[in-house]
Amino acid sequence: MNHVTIRFFAQLKDRAGADTLSLDIVSEYTLKQLVSHLEETIPNLKGVLSTGNMQTAINQEFVDDETVIKHGDEVAFLPPFSGG
Repeated sequence: MNHVTIRFFAQLKDRAGADTLSLDIVSEYTLKQLVSHLEETIPNLKGVLSTGNMQTAINQEFVDDETVIKHGDEVAFLPPFSGG
């Protein structure tokens, strides 16, 4: 069993109902698989995480959809930020 911590920022916290989730996954997931799992299990996130404009970091490093998530990783979802 692999344990990962998931963090949501900005409006994603409201959609997810929490700023942090702990998740046990049976095997290593790719980020794409994790996104699919989260969108299936948290209805308010359906279609939001997979839009392609979301920044995602694992252990504070930006990653792509094929990155493998391992035991102990921290995954952070950051929506687009605006400002100037």
